[in-house]
Amino acid sequence: MKTHHSTARTFLALMIGTLFLTFASCKKSPETIGNNLISGDNYIGVYHTDTVEIECHSYLDSVATGNATNALLGAMKDPVLGTSEAGFYTQFRPSVAGQSYGSNPVLDSIVLQLYISGYYGDTTALQTVHAYELTDTLSTETNYYNHSTVATSTADQANSYQFRPHPRTKTHIIGADTVPQPIIRIPLSQELGQYLMSLDTTAYSRPDLFKQYFKGLYLTCDPVATDGAITYINLTNNSYSLLQLYYHDAATPEKPMRYSFYVTSSDAYFNHIDHNYTQGSPAFVNQVLENQTSLGKEEVYLQAMGGVKVWIKFPHLNHWTDSLVDGHLVVNEAKLILPASTLTTDSIYRAPSAFSLVGFNADSTTYLLPDYYEGTNYFGGSYSSSNNSVTFRISEYLQSIIMEKKENMGISLGINGASYGAQRLVINGPNALVGEKMRLEVTYSIVNE
Repeated sequence: MKTHHSTARTFLALMIGTLFLTFASCKKSPETIGNNLISGDNYIGVYHTDTVEIECHSYLDSVATGNATNALLGAMKDPVLGTSEAGFYTQFRPSVAGQSYGSNPVLDSIVLQLYISGYYGDTTALQTVHAYELTDTLSTETNYYNHSTVATSTADQANSYQFRPHPRTKTHIIGADTVPQPIIRIPLSQELGQYLMSLDTTAYSRPDLFKQYFKGLYLTCDPVATDGAITYINLTNNSYSLLQLYYHDAATPEKPMRYSFYVTSSDAYFNHIDHNYTQGSPAFVNQVLENQTSLGKEEVYLQAMGGVKVWIKFPHLNHWTDSLVDGHLVVNEAKLILPASTLTTDSIYRAPSAFSLVGFNADSTTYLLPDYYEGTNYFGGSYSSSNNSVTFRISEYLQSIIMEKKENMGISLGINGASYGAQRLVINGPNALVGEKMRLEVTYSIVNE
């Protein structure tokens, strides 16, 4: 088979393919549209198929979570994927350099206030949070992942504080203040407050010095018995997320004072997630943990937070041109259709809004598909609530595999924002028993030369 052709014929093939998509119904038999435009045997046959063989299965993932858009806090028990507990490690910095608490300060309380920027799951479930002081130093030069850990003390500074996130409550009265945003306020131990007040002004002179005296906190939540939620925290919004120390001078108890500590984008913080997939559904456990990859033919699973991705491959693309004696194959359009399973319809586990799709190299590294560079409007990857599905156009990727410009190692499907979101999706496989099936719809032309 020839692997080159004239520019004119390529342009003509693309134009005819476009006309065919616009005016013709889908058929699996070859068409002869435009044959009268080309003399002799140099005609174009246009084909359509949606029966391309697909191999797919879910696999465990990891993701970099350092300085992610959201800090994650909470626990949830998903009936399909099992349990997940999300927490975060973070540094703090003084709000004002050279702080002095006076000659005879008295601690009233210390509270960690967190600004809620979103959530995933059932926020009516009671959550139990713990806060541990770091004994090792975080670094902005280190790559942290969802499974990374840092040494901490054993004392729970939050004393197993319990709360229910209220992401829609936008008015909180705190003393004489009104906070017009959804927040969580976690009281911390008096011992921590006393320690911070005992530091001299030198410790407060620079953020890097302060972090030598107070390395930060690790926040985490206990597992929940059912449902639950992961709360999204905007740590770097210093108007509403802050560690507040309330105190007064012994001589003037009627004059309360406070001092705040912040997290900024210049500080190190990262999300840590513990998944227990053994508590998932039997079908999920067998596919992902027991490596029964053939079960992906029926359904596959996606989860953010360094959870689960999907490997997809079209194993026979390399042989599409085996029967061609003359001419070559031009992919006019290839659409990968990913229908959501009925397991996604639960409003608690709403579908993610956007997805990623990248190619695998032979060494398991990944690369952006050539179709990605055509822009989102062409490439796709957004969830359609009207169709309950996700569609990607991968025409150029298919062409590169067919022409053997890229090795056919498969592609990886994931959820956008996996480092700072908690969404999941169950997708019907190519042999799904109920509903629409995963499929690749291809319109292509055979250009004879």
